[in-house]
Amino acid sequence: MTEQGERAKQWSPTSAGLKTMCPQQRARYLAYAEPSKEVRGWMAASRQRVSTRLSQERKERQKDQLQVPDSKLRQDALIGQLKAAEARNRIRQMRLQYQNLREQEMNLMISCQSNAQSAIRLELLLLAREKRVNIRDSLDQLQRRRVEEILEDDKGLTIIRG
Repeated sequence: MTEQGERAKQWSPTSAGLKTMCPQQRARYLAYAEPSKEVRGWMAASRQRVSTRLSQERKERQKDQLQVPDSKLRQDALIGQLKAAEARNRIRQMRLQYQNLREQEMNLMISCQSNAQSAIRLELLLLAREKRVNIRDSLDQLQRRRVEEILEDDKGLTIIRG
């Protein structure tokens, strides 16, 4: 060991030695020194006060959670459902916007072809989205009955008038 290391081990200031140190040196030394019996008692008492305070807060929180009314829980669930529905709607809107932009871009590419043959080839190569036809009954009840009569007429008496 070096001479300084041996001196550091042997040197332990007495209370008179601590008083002669400047406050910074004293604080550095006391930060690593064992606390006195009185200080340890204070530390134990403060730890106990903190732990009792934390346990009281935990008990209060649990009691508050049990007292939360059902209407508050229902309201929170409803808010959650509304937020989820809004998020789904935003995603749906973004998807539709993307599909429309993609379709417009493909139509532009097809229309910019030099001749009809290359335009048709490109249109067949690109996976164009099938346009959904809204199949809605455009006939009212009277027209529907008339069409059914015509379809059921095997001899053609309804149509052929001679």
